[in-house]
Amino acid sequence: MPAGKSHKGAPAAAPASGGDRIGSLPDEILHRVLSFLPAQQAVQTCVLARRWIHLWKYATGLRIVGADGNAPVPFEEVREFVDSLLLLRGSSPLERFEVKVAGAAIDVRNLRLWVRYGMMCNVQVLRLKVHGNAPALLRFEDPPLASRYLTKLELRGLAFNKDFLDFSRCPAIQDLIIKECSFKHAERILSQSLKHINIVRGIFNNLSSRTPIHTPNLASLKLHVSGGRTPILDRMPLMVSADVLISSCDSCSRSDNGDCGDESCKGCIPNDTSSVLLHGISEAEKLLLASGSKTVYLQLKRSYSCSPYFKHHAYLKDLLIYMAATCPVYFQEGLEMLPYF
Repeated sequence: MPAGKSHKGAPAAAPASGGDRIGSLPDEILHRVLSFLPAQQAVQTCVLARRWIHLWKYATGLRIVGADGNAPVPFEEVREFVDSLLLLRGSSPLERFEVKVAGAAIDVRNLRLWVRYGMMCNVQVLRLKVHGNAPALLRFEDPPLASRYLTKLELRGLAFNKDFLDFSRCPAIQDLIIKECSFKHAERILSQSLKHINIVRGIFNNLSSRTPIHTPNLASLKLHVSGGRTPILDRMPLMVSADVLISSCDSCSRSDNGDCGDESCKGCIPNDTSSVLLHGISEAEKLLLASGSKTVYLQLKRSYSCSPYFKHHAYLKDLLIYMAATCPVYFQEGLEMLPYF
């Protein structure tokens, strides 16, 4: 075997006292170590020694972030670098792929290609975060994600198209975290495998339609609606905990209690229609409902056992309701909870 060569994965010769201890580690460990570095720094290790020339290509994680490892990197600063990096790296499998960019004019075409690259490399955890004054709009031709390896997805600063959140072709995904994104054009959130959803400061459709969330195997939900129409939750029989905060104004201005009677009213839910949220969260063991705007009426029957929404009330261990300090709360006897919740 030529000098300086070793089997892949085998450690180099033991260093003398005070020698290169990092260089003596097996390749597999170095691949994992390099995965924690920003991609720019990981690539620079190729100048350390002959052995390091190609190690960065097999790192188990790829991070397109700022030099400090946390801040977003300017998009224009790394666009060409990332395009070249992905070509040179090849299709080595990825456990984690993180893109955190900022800028006023982010080209979504590049983001789309980068995400597709992650899917090609069988990425398990994908983080795509855009920092800017306006959400980066995913075009309507951008297809839904498709991967049997993806287990966790984190998104920030995006405006979704109608199908992007359809995860029917991602059978292993279990965790979804979405922050400061627009759902105005999203037709649905759909998944049979999701276990946990965390939506923070979501802007939903402010017209007549509501975004349905169909995730029947969900165990935990955190939903913060900061604008637009409150989404519709389908039944979630495995729900353990749910935190719901409605900060937007999603109610009728002409009626304080129930349907105002105008069929064209966008702020009402007709009396013969099911509740927007309670079908999904009524079977949770821990339930938190919070509102930051307007008067909220809560109509509950005297006993949970009589309520169509809390028929499994024996499992409900904690029910917390928080309102803004200036928001009065009225408890009334009635047949069902009002459309606001």
